[in-house]
Amino acid sequence: MRKLVAMLVLVPAISTAGCEQQRIAQETSALTLAPDIAGKRQQQMRQFDTNDEAFLLSASASVLQDLGFTIEEASAGAGLLMASKDRDAVEAQQVAGQLILAALVAAAGGRADPVWEKQQKIRVSVATRRSANPHVMVARVTFQRVIWNTKDQVSRTETIEDPRIYQEFFRKLSQATFLTAHDI
Repeated sequence: MRKLVAMLVLVPAISTAGCEQQRIAQETSALTLAPDIAGKRQQQMRQFDTNDEAFLLSASASVLQDLGFTIEEASAGAGLLMASKDRDAVEAQQVAGQLILAALVAAAGGRADPVWEKQQKIRVSVATRRSANPHVMVARVTFQRVIWNTKDQVSRTETIEDPRIYQEFFRKLSQATFLTAHDI
């Protein structure tokens, strides 16, 4: 009987201790930076030889409009610019895979409801700040996308990490700031 009572007391205590360790592990991982965070930050940031924040935001807005984005919000005082554009998200391989899967399920006597990604909204934010050097501004850009499927449900939300996109944006922004600064 004592063994039964001891087990009834110990099992919940051990279980609670296990849950506590899991909770601590989750909290620790939530507060731990990913190892590649410095590389991502470097990819998203550039310095510009200007102390004019409004000029840098205006040049950023021009570049984004040239890239097909619509400016949604701009605040020179806050050093923030938000823009977006809608794009098709249909990929032939995904559609073919879903249709083949539906055919296989139907052949087995089941009912399938094929779903694939249909539409995406690409969002970009540009934030500017002064650097330690009073003649230099820092611009940070992030590209994200939200993808909807054929049932009009959000199927994915993600940060776009393709370095070519960031390089292209900053290349064009560098050209725009240089040309404007030199009245070309």
